[in-house]
Amino acid sequence: MDESSFIALSPLTRKILEKMKQAVSSDLPLLLLGESGTGKSHIGFAFYSLCKERFPQYQSYDFSISESEEEVGEFFTKLDGKGGSIIFLEGVSNLGPNFQVQLLQKIRNEKGKNRYLLSDNPDFAEKVKSGQVQESLFVEIQTLQVRLPTLRDRKEDIPAFTRLFLELVGKRYNRKNIKISEKLGRFLLEYDYPGNLHQLRNLLEGMVSMHNVKTLDTKHLPPELFETGYRQNSDLSVRTGIPLRDYEREIIRRNLILVNGNREKAARILGISERTIYRKITEFELFDSQDGKTPPSS
Repeated sequence: MDESSFIALSPLTRKILEKMKQAVSSDLPLLLLGESGTGKSHIGFAFYSLCKERFPQYQSYDFSISESEEEVGEFFTKLDGKGGSIIFLEGVSNLGPNFQVQLLQKIRNEKGKNRYLLSDNPDFAEKVKSGQVQESLFVEIQTLQVRLPTLRDRKEDIPAFTRLFLELVGKRYNRKNIKISEKLGRFLLEYDYPGNLHQLRNLLEGMVSMHNVKTLDTKHLPPELFETGYRQNSDLSVRTGIPLRDYEREIIRRNLILVNGNREKAARILGISERTIYRKITEFELFDSQDGKTPPSS
């Protein structure tokens, strides 16, 4: 794999890349755990790129979207056990007990011939305790694990992903060299992304499809982004020896970025009046010189 195709600028993702490289020479299955939208399928294909010389074939299946046991059974029938394949299986905890036994047997019987990659949510071990996942399967696949961080935990990667997604979306809509404003760039770094990478890509594609402009700005963000699906960022660093005033200024600044400078929305999030937030904006000198906003009337 060309390393430049795997975005690993944050410390967490650099460690993932190194772990994947180390795992290439092993015959053990690889377990990928992460929240929805963190890019498990992308990581699976990236790992296949590392192993392509030894395993030239790639097969994938998502058990979380299977409509019936018959459909799953047909997939297992197609897995004929021939060597030379990376087999990536998503949502393995959705398999019924009998299919989990079949999967376990295939992993054991095909060791050295095929390489299995399996993915699920971060609470996979809890599903073992509850009986949803058989312990024998978990024991077989738990040795090599990669835990994918959320997008809010790998913010150093956001600018690179933004460029990548804009390039891919641009090709789909026959648009070249789409840029983002500095203000939108700050917003994308500050946002919490409950939907992770999937949400970032959909957000950018939505703006590109709805606005035929060369440079996207915060004014092109969908209004519903500020009404639903937002979780307050929980990783605001708290250190001793810093005045409360500085924390207050930063919290207000972040929420103003989130809502594109809309004082009414920011005030609603913070639980204060619009007049109070205007007073704080003035006190902390948080005015955007380009927005031309005026204080609320007396």
